[in-house]
Amino acid sequence: MQKILFRADAGFGIGYGHFIRTLALADMLKGDFDCIFYTSEPTPYQVAQMKGVCSFVALEEKNKFHQFLDCLKGDEIVVLDNYFFTTDYQRRIKAKGCKLVCIDDLHDKHYLADLIINQAINVSIQDYSCESYTRFAFGLGYSLLRKPFFDACKKKEEEHPTKGIEKLDVVVAFGGSDYFNLTSKVITNIVGMDIINRITAIVGDAYSSEIMIKSPKVHYQKNLSAEDIANLFSISDIAILPASTIMNEALACGIKIIGGYFVYNQENDYNAFNMANMIYGAGDFTEVNALSRIKFLLNRISEKDGNTVSSVIPFRFIELFKSL
Repeated sequence: MQKILFRADAGFGIGYGHFIRTLALADMLKGDFDCIFYTSEPTPYQVAQMKGVCSFVALEEKNKFHQFLDCLKGDEIVVLDNYFFTTDYQRRIKAKGCKLVCIDDLHDKHYLADLIINQAINVSIQDYSCESYTRFAFGLGYSLLRKPFFDACKKKEEEHPTKGIEKLDVVVAFGGSDYFNLTSKVITNIVGMDIINRITAIVGDAYSSEIMIKSPKVHYQKNLSAEDIANLFSISDIAILPASTIMNEALACGIKIIGGYFVYNQENDYNAFNMANMIYGAGDFTEVNALSRIKFLLNRISEKDGNTVSSVIPFRFIELFKSL
């Protein structure tokens, strides 16, 4: 089978979003391609996740760029996902003879890629500096989700469940790093509300038990699998999330979302989802009045329309990569 080499890292500084969505793509393609994942000094969590999808190679952090290039023979499809892969690095991959796919959400450099994948709903070809041969896969129709979220999406498409809400079961997730400690700030702000029944916080490995809120309403979860997260979204009423990979996963599960952002690369997707009326917009989570907006939105919860995530997306990606 045609080889696809996936290249993405994870860690406290950059979070796990690039790694998770790239591994999700590998999972969609593994039945039709020989998939190998390359990542720098993976954690035990990353290793466990990769083992469930495909073979992998652990790179040395100090030499990861050259080490990966040395692995290329020239007949592979290479998938890159992170902001530090420069135009020059793309050029070196193309010089080997490889086909190149870039997963992007910033369009902040010139691209030499044969294919660019961007899940944003308000992006266009005109936003990119690229080659004449470059093709594009834009929008939620090309969401990079793990299988349990497509399963939840398919179930929702078939059943269209509805139910009234009296008290809210809320999911709070701000990524594995959460360096602004937004998890604790949000939970502290909403835990006393009468409308809250239960709060489940998804946190990373490094999250300290010393800052966990002690309340019978609050429950913390670490290292959840995709199945666990999909199930949690399916049985909960609303999720408070940044505009990152986990928001696309939540949209697939049909849960209502209070969305916002706390770093610059989330702002564009946040604005697009908010303008499309797909989320309740809380704006910049780091602003002083963000917590007040969250409380206001929880009290005004109602149905939102516009979910266009589809369970047929994996088949779209398979055909797209075959065409390369």
